[in-house]
Amino acid sequence: MEKAFLKKTAIQSVAIMLGVIMLSFAIEQYNSVAIKASNNEDIRTIEQAEIQNDYQDLPKEAKVQVVDTLAAIETLEEPRLIFTGAETNVNNDILKQLGDKYIVIRKPHGEAFQITMEDIYITKNLKLNITGHMDEIPDVSFIGRVNGKDIYIGEPEYLENEILEQEDDGTVSTIITRDYGNDPVNDISISNLINDKGQSELELMLLLDHVYVHILYEDEFYYYIDLKKPKDVYDRIIVIDAGHGGKDPGAISRDELTYEKEINLNILLELKKHLDRDNIKVYYTRLLDNTIFLRPRVTLANDVDCDFFISIHNNANKSSRANGTEILYYNQVSKNISIKDMAKIFLDEITKVIPLKNNGLMQMKDDDIFILSNATVPAILIECGYMSNNKDLEYLKSKAGQLAFAEGIYKGILRAYEVFMPYMEAEE
Repeated sequence: MEKAFLKKTAIQSVAIMLGVIMLSFAIEQYNSVAIKASNNEDIRTIEQAEIQNDYQDLPKEAKVQVVDTLAAIETLEEPRLIFTGAETNVNNDILKQLGDKYIVIRKPHGEAFQITMEDIYITKNLKLNITGHMDEIPDVSFIGRVNGKDIYIGEPEYLENEILEQEDDGTVSTIITRDYGNDPVNDISISNLINDKGQSELELMLLLDHVYVHILYEDEFYYYIDLKKPKDVYDRIIVIDAGHGGKDPGAISRDELTYEKEINLNILLELKKHLDRDNIKVYYTRLLDNTIFLRPRVTLANDVDCDFFISIHNNANKSSRANGTEILYYNQVSKNISIKDMAKIFLDEITKVIPLKNNGLMQMKDDDIFILSNATVPAILIECGYMSNNKDLEYLKSKAGQLAFAEGIYKGILRAYEVFMPYMEAEE
């Protein structure tokens, strides 16, 4: 749409100037207009027709210069993202380092700016905090996004659609979805406070369309945030899930004093200590006692295209005699990996270091294990023990037990990479 507008402007300007050379004017217009891409083919068609009519009305000499001018416009590099009120164009040296998808934020007028970024990947949010002495209050017009040839500035626009979707509890409801096209930012919220030093504290919360690795650049006038797919940055990626949490306690001990969510998280935190020392990118569904629904957990695993998705749980039964460790899986192949073989590796490594009974592998046949049945990556669910069994529960609550499970899962991860990496590389 923006190119059609520029072409029409160039043609009309040539007609008025009757042959005055247009190239510098066209380029100036091209680089100074805040461009926002549109996918509306009807508008494009109308504008193209108007341009055609304007062109036919021009004298021959002007037509020649229009052709030359438009040819120059077409040969320009990708349009630069320019914001009204900025003192300079964006930094081309930085743009050359960026990929096809990135965010540009114009710095407000002022001084002493500092920026921090927080990746809230479980909800696909990027939180930016900018502090400094600001002479203006930024709004959505300060935030531009580029996705290939598409450029967006200001509030994200969308089309609404209605779909039927099955919820976690099995009920079916009508869901309103929003289609943001190619805009990588789906929502923007801005808040601004003044701290005790008299500085503005600007918080930008950007809801993204996917989980990304964010790489920050800046110059005097702009912040640039490159959006990379995790797989383009990291060689090895896993997602570790501590089941339940927050308002969802999971299984509860018979004396109602111990919740499954606590044991799951404690094992994950011990496992994290191992993984922090290794060259593996790890996404955790939670590191605190907060409520995370099932869908965001599996969506995270699918979105980052992880190598292994491991969910940590504990069991319970009406009978106190049920005991032992087991792993749930679906008998399928993902990323050239047999999920059954993957589950066996983890079970072998875990049962080497714990004294609990080995109940083996449990193959799922229905879609009742939501995070496994909806995973598009290799996924297993580890049931460490039975909280309804006193012996299992005592071990699960102990520091030694939690350390042992963490060690077993960690060794399972290392062995899984050793065994399956050739298959994953072949799949890529």
